[in-house]
Amino acid sequence: MKCCPKTRKINLLILLGISITLFSCSKDDDNFISGYEGGEVMIKKTASDTIIHAIVGKYKVPIYLSFPKDCDNKDYPAVVVLHGSDGMWKDHDSKTGTMSGQNKEWRELFDENCIAGAYVDSYSGRGVTTRTGKWKTAPDNFKISSQFIRPKDATIALELLKNLKFEDGSSIIRAKDIALLGFSDGASAVAATLYDTKTTPNDWQWNQSFEGKSYDTSSGVLPPDPRPESGFAGGIFYYGGSMGYGYWGTNACSDDSYDKNIYRTYAPMLFQIPEEGYLTENTLCLIDLLEEKGDDVELNLYQGVGHGFDFEGVEQSQLARENSINWLKDLLHMN
Repeated sequence: MKCCPKTRKINLLILLGISITLFSCSKDDDNFISGYEGGEVMIKKTASDTIIHAIVGKYKVPIYLSFPKDCDNKDYPAVVVLHGSDGMWKDHDSKTGTMSGQNKEWRELFDENCIAGAYVDSYSGRGVTTRTGKWKTAPDNFKISSQFIRPKDATIALELLKNLKFEDGSSIIRAKDIALLGFSDGASAVAATLYDTKTTPNDWQWNQSFEGKSYDTSSGVLPPDPRPESGFAGGIFYYGGSMGYGYWGTNACSDDSYDKNIYRTYAPMLFQIPEEGYLTENTLCLIDLLEEKGDDVELNLYQGVGHGFDFEGVEQSQLARENSINWLKDLLHMN
């Protein structure tokens, strides 16, 4: 068998928290199996796309790593991508290692601009295919919560990217140039990941409400993990929800939201919002609130489209992608 053909080969990996070298092709196409919990990961410059299973709590979370081709960089900026409620994989089948069309399009866009990608699958390792049925309400929803579980996935992806090394020991990813990108439920997770825990009131009680029933830390709600000392450079939020089921306090559109909604962001955020989206009103209120409090936020509002417009192939989706790449270029020191 010819090693490393021109077509992309996917290595399915679960890495140990030690220094391990990844090759673009393995003997007889065997898969490597272990579990990433931290530590350096050595990768050859000719390595193909790789799927690493990271350990988050008691679950193995797949992270699809893509490396730009035909770029002569000594190191790269990177974007961690958080999928929406429909999951990350083509036909909802994680076993194939083939991402959905939307993710593949973004991967090609990143390649064109010499950006590495880390696509995080928060569902399949936890036994979830799509965020439908019981997975939309508590207590089952807590297993994949965009407020306090999916940020853990994003954070381990951040640490993994920081620890990727070439065989000569040099870093593949610029540690200060890693951003987030999320869609719908993934956008809500982007916001939660970028929450500035240093601003949390001392007496704050973490709770959520589903269908009129309240849950707190005694019934499954978790507080956010402390923000990392060296976190994400920023994040892009595509048409996500902003209420968090009361996690951040009162509705951002309420008259008392300045005092009773605690959400703040520790890094710049770009909001890509459809004018006709069913989640738009509350998000616009949140943006106004964050601006009033002095946080670094930017809004692009797209007319004539609704929720999910990114993968509709319309003029607005292409414009939004151009705006996203241009924003990332400034944020990640690519200009």
